[in-house]
Amino acid sequence: MNLEQFFNKNQVIKLKADKKQVIIKQMLEKLQELGYIENKERYYAQVLHRESLENTGIGSGFAIPHARTDSVSEFITILAILDEGIDYQAFDDKPVQYILLSIFPTDLSTTYLYLIGMMARIFSTPEKKAHLDSETAPSKIYSILKKEATEYYNSVSDKESVEYETPENLSTVPSSDLALLIRLDRLYQFYEDSGKSESIGKKIKDLKKLIDNRSLTYYERMRKKRNNPFAIVEKNSCTGCHMEIPPYYRSEVKDGKGIPICEYCGRFLIEI
Repeated sequence: MNLEQFFNKNQVIKLKADKKQVIIKQMLEKLQELGYIENKERYYAQVLHRESLENTGIGSGFAIPHARTDSVSEFITILAILDEGIDYQAFDDKPVQYILLSIFPTDLSTTYLYLIGMMARIFSTPEKKAHLDSETAPSKIYSILKKEATEYYNSVSDKESVEYETPENLSTVPSSDLALLIRLDRLYQFYEDSGKSESIGKKIKDLKKLIDNRSLTYYERMRKKRNNPFAIVEKNSCTGCHMEIPPYYRSEVKDGKGIPICEYCGRFLIEI
């Protein structure tokens, strides 16, 4: 999967400011200048409102301000690189130097969570982060991220030599649970990478309360069996086991009825 499906090299910019509100405003101004949005003030208010609900400094010098709104019909994002890190009240109390701002419609929530999971994994790996920090030109940083995005996708898509799971029927579980499960999986990654942070552990407990017990139980079981309990639908096949998804089931996946499960390997299926 190419990083250009999410953003291109023109959407990687360098900024200089000491407050996140100023940086967010500058990022939205750039998106408007590039023609991706209109009425930057409207999105500025939405992003700041989201920030007021929960700080998006997720650690390792990386922050993810965003707004979910149906006033846009496509996925829009921009990455800012700061000359010097700023105080963002991040989970790990470290300065933030990379800020990924995203605006997306509700039906692309799982797409957003895939992107954030991928980017967070890149930034939380010390060797990869050091490689990014060694570059200053946005074009060079984009090239590194593009390569890492491909490697991440391949790691998600690699077939695992484990016994196939008999999938449960989660067709009556709210489809919105899939986005919550992806978020939960990302929090588990942060939890392990942060040395089992107490604050992230609390977020995990709170999030579990919002998820249907059937899908949560199935996720927990799949998480123990596989490196990644999720797979992407690509070319009408599951990237986890590389088996073709039957035509009748592909339509159900696209319609978003319940939580789609691969009939062969049991992974949760994500349509991007």
